[in-house]
Amino acid sequence: MHRLDKLRLSIRGQNHLGNLKHKTGLPINVLARFGICLSLNDPSIPNPDMYDEHGMELLPHVLFGKNEVIFSMLFQQRLREDKLDYDKYANRMIRAHVNRGATMLFPRIDKLDDFEKLLEANAV
Repeated sequence: MHRLDKLRLSIRGQNHLGNLKHKTGLPINVLARFGICLSLNDPSIPNPDMYDEHGMELLPHVLFGKNEVIFSMLFQQRLREDKLDYDKYANRMIRAHVNRGATMLFPRIDKLDDFEKLLEANAV
């Protein structure tokens, strides 16, 4: 299985996640995971070139925690659906999903309680 590389957030993604951390008290890696799920649920393919690499660095074991294998499998499935080779595009597309997810999450969350509404709205 392809090992996930460390990634750099965009400045915008870092700012969004930092603001959300301040509003909710949740750590950036947990917030980023919620954002990733939102991004993966969006059928459009994110453009990695839209996101600079000037923000903070995230290591996979910190970003995904004990769920690194699960997230890797989710990304494999998504790249297969998008008809992109996992080994070639995984790190660029994961970075794109993390940044797009932060942008998607930011306007939806003002306080910790907003996660309940978000989860209800996206329940399967």
